[in-house]
Amino acid sequence: MSTVSKLFPEANAILLENTINELVLAFNVKRQNLLGHYGVSELEVDIIEFLQNHEQKKMKEVGEHFNIKLSTLTSTIDKLEKLKLVKRKNSKDDRRVIYIKPTAKGGSLLADVNSPARSIADSMAKEMNKSEFDVVQKSVTRMLELAKN
Repeated sequence: MSTVSKLFPEANAILLENTINELVLAFNVKRQNLLGHYGVSELEVDIIEFLQNHEQKKMKEVGEHFNIKLSTLTSTIDKLEKLKLVKRKNSKDDRRVIYIKPTAKGGSLLADVNSPARSIADSMAKEMNKSEFDVVQKSVTRMLELAKN
């Protein structure tokens, strides 16, 4: 244990804080670059992810879930449809009802946006032995638990 650590035990906590901040920043930079590449915003990705998790939803349900006015959602879906990330489909029972679902390209966007974390995890799994990796996994899980409290 270094002299600084003995005098200031929180120095290790400060080092961890700085490391976490750098990690979050690195993830955010990669994510923003990917969003820029696809030409979408965080909200638009959230909408695609919501649709991916629920197969297809009515426009009204999406608007209610995200607390977005239907007029705003319509322009957002227009953009996503133009980018071929989502697809609209009219209900067979009621033509006024419009369903939205993600396209394969929308699914690819989600995979790409989530890839930085997956890439880091894969690299760590390859570079570390099982016990080292298990320690990191348990530590990160515990940090997440503490952060949620």
